[in-house]
Amino acid sequence: MGVPYKDNPKLAHIVVVSAAHVFEAISGDNATLQLRRKNADGTYGAFGFQFPIRKDGRPLYVRHPAADVAVMYADIPDEVPMTGLAPDSLVTDKSLEDIEFHPGDEAQILGFPAMVSTDGGFPFLRTGRIASYPLTPMEVVKQWAFDAHVFNGNSGGPVYFTSVNRFFKNGLHLGVARGILGLVIQERHSLLAEFANRDLDYGVVVPAKFIRETLDMLPAPPDEITGSINKSPTDSGQK
Repeated sequence: MGVPYKDNPKLAHIVVVSAAHVFEAISGDNATLQLRRKNADGTYGAFGFQFPIRKDGRPLYVRHPAADVAVMYADIPDEVPMTGLAPDSLVTDKSLEDIEFHPGDEAQILGFPAMVSTDGGFPFLRTGRIASYPLTPMEVVKQWAFDAHVFNGNSGGPVYFTSVNRFFKNGLHLGVARGILGLVIQERHSLLAEFANRDLDYGVVVPAKFIRETLDMLPAPPDEITGSINKSPTDSGQK
């Protein structure tokens, strides 16, 4: 995501958002981001970029105290084109209620299922539907079910929706409604021992409220973090 500079909202600090257990499962002080560059022939090439997630064994990321969400600043190479999604793209209880978003509505996830990516290094897109009720208040509900099969490698991936000419409040509203609903943290399993190993084909989503709260926990950017987004943080694009 892109957290806008206070003195210039057209620039933003790059912030990596993921499931906290993804960071915690990485041994050592460094992690590797899979990034990509566009080639002259229009194709893309993937490359790994190492960045520190700990210093002397101490986390540089911030973890939400009650949800499986973690965020941290990242200094991405200037030559890598990147457009961040602004925190305003995270849905709220009110924004969901205003457009009458409900179980059964379609959503998409991006991720690297079983650690697989496209030839150009991009994540795979999967479409499913929100499968649990209620959705709000997020603070109380804490998790949603998502009707799609997720794998190791999907954890931390964004869940978002885009609706065109949406029908709500007894009428058709022309235009596009979109937002980030949350992020994937795991597969859904039965609480009964006899069904614990059965694959339910449901994912578990942490709602966007907890991402926003974790972003709010970030300290002021340190001087050594220089990564910035050179487009409006409200633009859509790579993150």
